[in-house]
Amino acid sequence: MPQNKILYLTDRISLTNASIPNSVIDVLNSQGLIAPDMEKIHFCGIVPYNDGVAVFLPRNHQASTADGGSAGHYLIQALLKYYQDKESGIDALENGEEVIGGRALSLAISLINDYQANGLYVRRVKERTVNSGKVNWSRTISRSPAYPSASGPIYMDQQTSRSRYIANCEIAEIHAAVMKELFSDYGMLWLGISAYFDERLELVHKPSESIEVNLTYLKRELQLSYSDRDIFLINGLIQYLEVKKGRLSSSTLIGVRKFHNLWESMLDECLIGKYPVNSKLPVPVYQTNRGQFIPIAQKGQRTDTVLKHSDESRFAVVDAKYYEASSPYTAPGWPDLVKQFYYQQAVCQLEGEGTPVSNHFVFPGSHAKLKSAHVASRGVDVKSSSDCLPGYAAIYCHYQDPIELLKTYVSGGKLTRLTNEIFDVPDK
Repeated sequence: MPQNKILYLTDRISLTNASIPNSVIDVLNSQGLIAPDMEKIHFCGIVPYNDGVAVFLPRNHQASTADGGSAGHYLIQALLKYYQDKESGIDALENGEEVIGGRALSLAISLINDYQANGLYVRRVKERTVNSGKVNWSRTISRSPAYPSASGPIYMDQQTSRSRYIANCEIAEIHAAVMKELFSDYGMLWLGISAYFDERLELVHKPSESIEVNLTYLKRELQLSYSDRDIFLINGLIQYLEVKKGRLSSSTLIGVRKFHNLWESMLDECLIGKYPVNSKLPVPVYQTNRGQFIPIAQKGQRTDTVLKHSDESRFAVVDAKYYEASSPYTAPGWPDLVKQFYYQQAVCQLEGEGTPVSNHFVFPGSHAKLKSAHVASRGVDVKSSSDCLPGYAAIYCHYQDPIELLKTYVSGGKLTRLTNEIFDVPDK
């Protein structure tokens, strides 16, 4: 089985970067992921192309070429988990947070996992025999002569049946061809290995090149199948070929346009001490020209994440920010700061005046470039935090390695270090 090379790139890489093959640009263009005015690629995920597979890792990652394979492994697992957690993608689709190719990824991984557990498809044929196999007594009694004996009739010719397994059938050929494609495109990333060779797949004859012919074989076989595994597998192969029939290329791009949504979701799940407050936060109320006051709950305040300390009555309002944040010029602007100030006030009102509530941004990266954000009067020469306006609390800046977060997210772990760092700041 020929091995596709894996090329590791980064979300927000410049379109003019020489390391990006033209065929990758062509795939992204065909999916509408590159607008005429774009200077950088806004995509995180997997792009199969002519010469291999391009993996766009999150921005500010520190994965080297040597450990890029594990980074891609965690990325594809995180994309699948995120897609499946979003109510099979329905909620994500309605909110514009869809995983592109999420359904295809889910199908591909289910077929890979099935093959790993059960191997290639074999057709089970039940054939009638005589005196060899399981006895069919009703057929034996009606068709075979009985010989009397003291203990009852004896049937010398018992009508029996047995199952025979056929491995060299059309369905096995189709199954093998599909698995070779899936392992070439996604298998090494999903399994977290650098190379894959399966002699069983290589020895199977190629199926018909016509997708329609292969679909006909599969649908006919489905009518004759009764085991759960066979029905699942054949339905999966039918879905795969139906999707393949409807697209020009043989491979599916899988990923997200806006990794920010996944960044928020992963941090929200992995930080310790999540404290639900959105249902308690203030909502806007509009007065109509008839004097009615109508609250609009669905347009109320919604924080990213609020944490409550495990031992003390203090809180942290955390905003996951997928910014470069390598300098103040690439960090969040005034609108993002204002929201944090209001969220902090809202939590203070809920928990009682004087309750310690701190504000935080979490950026992708392994090395902290920014420590905190403050507000000062225009024209003031700021030398320390005391020169800033006291009415605006500091917003502390934290950095989380995105690859470590992917690993923690897919393993169901928690970010203990980051949580401790968030609570280990001054309350005022």
